[in-house]
Amino acid sequence: MTYQLSFFCRSGEVTGHAALERLLDELLSTGGPLLGEWLGPFDREVAAYELATKADSRQEVPGWLNLEIHVGVAFIAESVFQADPDGEHGIWGCDLLATITLSGGDPDWVLVRRIWAALAKLWSAVAWDGMSGFAIAEEA
Repeated sequence: MTYQLSFFCRSGEVTGHAALERLLDELLSTGGPLLGEWLGPFDREVAAYELATKADSRQEVPGWLNLEIHVGVAFIAESVFQADPDGEHGIWGCDLLATITLSGGDPDWVLVRRIWAALAKLWSAVAWDGMSGFAIAEEA
């Protein structure tokens, strides 16, 4: 089973790679170590990383997740319109879309919450998923 959680942001970042580096720096400054693998190369607008919380040698590493960053108002416009066709949630004009993809039986929910907090701190992220829509923030 695969689950995706998206975050609409206003960042001012020029490239996906620069945005992802800034986000990773924030994650590393606010929590424990991570394991990661760069996925790509992609377009200038897209960057992706596979991440997991680094466990000590006696623990298993929880499930890995994929983190994708897309930048540019025009580049993410279709995603913005699909999530908020009436413009009721204030995401029109967003220039960054971050998507976390979880799969497998042991998702790293602690890391998801860390990423969510970092996105909110850096770029006032608005969360959305395909099942709950914007209500996901209230449910979390």
